[in-house]
Amino acid sequence: MFVLLRDQGESSDFCLGLSRYRKYLLSNKHRLPASAYEFAMAEWHYNFNDHRCPHDSWVNALSISESCSGVRSEVRRTQISIELLGAYHDGVVKINYQNVLDYTLSSYSKSHGDWLYDEVRVSDKGCVVHEIDLEFSQWKIECEDIKFEWAPFADGI
Repeated sequence: MFVLLRDQGESSDFCLGLSRYRKYLLSNKHRLPASAYEFAMAEWHYNFNDHRCPHDSWVNALSISESCSGVRSEVRRTQISIELLGAYHDGVVKINYQNVLDYTLSSYSKSHGDWLYDEVRVSDKGCVVHEIDLEFSQWKIECEDIKFEWAPFADGI
């Protein structure tokens, strides 16, 4: 599944994978949209102590929609939006995938479980690929761009 980040259960293996992943992102910065690159490279993204980090978050909502235009509504664009309850339950992580070209969502349980790891790459078509490994699901989304938002709760839960 993951090309660069691969957790084998040892923190040193994860650190090695994260270092390799960051080098990959740096060398492909010119091929990624700014917002997708910033999301992938953010210091908080793999800092499990940072409340914005998606690790251990839970899926609140997953939405797939198609906007349309044209005389017969024949020009279609797919968008995917994910809302996660942050790992510390003190805010919501929102991820929006713009102009989705391809996606695969698989699940083998009644829930998705904890968000474990994710990886952003450049596809063979020159687009953004976001692979996500959840406790009971795997997702792969290819799109033109990724937008991220952290919305902390005003007064806790």
